[in-house]
Amino acid sequence: MEKTLAGAAPDDTGMVRLDEDEHLVVPPLSAEDVPAEAKALKYELAGMLPFAPIASLLIELDARTHFLDCFTHADGRKLSTSVETKRNILAVLIAMSTNLGLARMSEACGVSYDVLAWTMEWYVREETLREANTVIVDHHYGLELAKVFGGGTMSSSDGQRFPVRGKTVTGRNMVIHGGQVLSTYTHVSDQWSTYGTKIIVPTAREAHYVLDDFLGNATDLPIAEHATDSHGATLINFALFDLVGKALTPRLRDLTRVTPWYGRDPDRDRQALPARRAAAGCPLE
Repeated sequence: MEKTLAGAAPDDTGMVRLDEDEHLVVPPLSAEDVPAEAKALKYELAGMLPFAPIASLLIELDARTHFLDCFTHADGRKLSTSVETKRNILAVLIAMSTNLGLARMSEACGVSYDVLAWTMEWYVREETLREANTVIVDHHYGLELAKVFGGGTMSSSDGQRFPVRGKTVTGRNMVIHGGQVLSTYTHVSDQWSTYGTKIIVPTAREAHYVLDDFLGNATDLPIAEHATDSHGATLINFALFDLVGKALTPRLRDLTRVTPWYGRDPDRDRQALPARRAAAGCPLE
């Protein structure tokens, strides 16, 4: 940061700089210019891809990764999963991921609702879902095509809010969303693989959960840098990332209104703090 500011003139509109009043100026990024030929090629390649039903896609994925073997029975025994059990697990996964529900899935696939409900209770649990997702992410990381998008060294996380009904411990009523919602906090690598998802209270600060899946995932991703928005960044998170030898590079909203601490002259900055607080309309005490 110091080198960037030192090499930028106050009138250099394309650079991060300090203006004549020592205010930080961060210019907006220019939009990516995608050539018309690239757009035409994109649509042409998309038209060449065959239509693949979700069930067929998951069956082929299991043949490559054996991710269905991660869905073991809750009694802890590693038994060989039968073809019927794998079929039922796939039906439950599709029903839950598409919000179709077990009742409508039962009508669509011909498997009774009771069998699907029993399969979900005994096989599809948080720990088995996480293990299966790790197997898929690791397989994706090893693909040559995945390396075109990124090396798996960077990731980002953000929260999304979804409406819920009925009684819930995690959900909260929020006027801005018109009812009860909960948040899913998701971690995604630069290869576009989702390596962590956590259900959190929507009114909680997202920064408290940034390190959970960043450090707690069991994938092979060599992540060294992580990005969040303003809700995922705190001074404590900067310190914790540095403590474990990782980099936190958030996208901070209204960065030009934040007084950065450069550390070049702590005594001078401490003396200037009352004047800065007064200029910002903050109480001195």
